Amino acid sequence: MAGKVFFRKSTICKLLFMISTLVANAKAEDALAKFGDVIPVLGQMARTDQDFVDGLALDLFSPRNRTLVVTNNSSPLPGTFVTGTTGEGFVNLSKYSWVVKLNETAEDLIAKIELPYDPVALAGQSVQVANTYVGKLAKDKKSWVISESQRNVHMTENKTRIIKMTSLDGEYMLLGRKSEDTSNIFVQYGQGATRTVNITGGAEKIQEAEFVDGLRFRVQSAKSFALNADIPFGVNDKAMPEHAVPLNSFAWVINSTASPGEGLSVDVHFPVNREMVEEKTRGQEEGHLNLLVARRDLKAPATAAFEPLKKQEYSKAKRLVEVRGMTAVDGQYVLLVSKKKYLEASCGQGGNAQSCPGRNSTSASAGAASQARESELDGAQVTSRPAMVVSVASLSTAWGMNLVVSCVFSMGVSLVVFML
Repeated sequence: MAGKVFFRKSTICKLLFMISTLVANAKAEDALAKFGDVIPVLGQMARTDQDFVDGLALDLFSPRNRTLVVTNNSSPLPGTFVTGTTGEGFVNLSKYSWVVKLNETAEDLIAKIELPYDPVALAGQSVQVANTYVGKLAKDKKSWVISESQRNVHMTENKTRIIKMTSLDGEYMLLGRKSEDTSNIFVQYGQGATRTVNITGGAEKIQEAEFVDGLRFRVQSAKSFALNADIPFGVNDKAMPEHAVPLNSFAWVINSTASPGEGLSVDVHFPVNREMVEEKTRGQEEGHLNLLVARRDLKAPATAAFEPLKKQEYSKAKRLVEVRGMTAVDGQYVLLVSKKKYLEASCGQGGNAQSCPGRNSTSASAGAASQARESELDGAQVTSRPAMVVSVASLSTAWGMNLVVSCVFSMGVSLVVFML
């Protein structure tokens, strides 16, 4: 009789384990969130790892208990308009974007977001897996911002990520770039199709391009146009303003098919060679010198004077001079080392819109690109704060197996213990 009882209880244990497995699987399926679901976010830096039915995945640590909701936008900004990286040919890889919203402002997170891609679909669009990106909509909604230092392509799971985030609020899009090269792409100087920057027209939308030495353009244009640049050797001393010398042995000559006007606003970063600065300023106090950009017309003769531009700023840390809000880009440009400030005198008195493209600060579009340049990934800064990783996904599975059966035999008696 006792043997029969033991057999029956052992059978019950096996059945209960089978049931617990089925329950766990069901819980795992139910754990996939949908658009509009309110997702609890654990506090005390416990891990919240939430997958969605379409493949979206959010992984975050939060010091406080919060909630978040993900919705989709079926009419997102076109993927053509990208800032923060270089290269052309960006396209949307998904039919909608993902909009993440927490119940309160949260900039104290350790987080990442993963968007799924289909390798077969990528091949059909001539996009390499290595050229997939997650873009975050800029604050001004004029471009998708990409951070190369935070990008990660997880090929084993067919997902592309933004990592090292401190905030998740925002709109995200899966982007691809149609190019043979991967990572950053830089434009070569010269003329011809392979050395041309092609800007797509779009009012209130922004694109960027960078040449091999770091000359970088941030463009907002209502109309499409093409841009090329050359670096001819030699700068005539007679073309220099008083008390100024050229920093480099060349000028940047920029030509485009763009028409100057209110529909065009361009910021340009001119790279600074620190070694040349030290050479040109040796024996002088650098604090008493000015480093600035000067311009003359595209077809100007060799001795025509260069005139310093308005709206420019030298960043020693970034090794560049930024000229903002230009409404015309064609021309010849040089970097000057000067003992005198020319900005107000040159552009404030007698400077016209052509010689001082950024002069008209009342233009609706002038300076728009420079304001937008501040709309980098919000809260996506690098953090080195360590954290104990406790997977909420695994915890969810554990709770899904809330019927854990342990058959303990003591003194020949079968005891079934339920742990809830």
